[in-house]
Amino acid sequence: MKKLNNVRKKFYKNDFPAATWVQVQRLYMPAAKLEVELIAHLPQ
Repeated sequence: MKKLNNVRKKFYKNDFPAATWVQVQRLYMPAAKLEVELIAHLPQ
């Protein structure tokens, strides 16, 4: 995580976007390579 924070500082100068760092034994689907979490804002 500390290694990746240095990379983030290159792209985001002062105001970092929210991030979630989670370590898991395995994903829900064994064949999956990546799991993505997101929050969407839908206009009313």
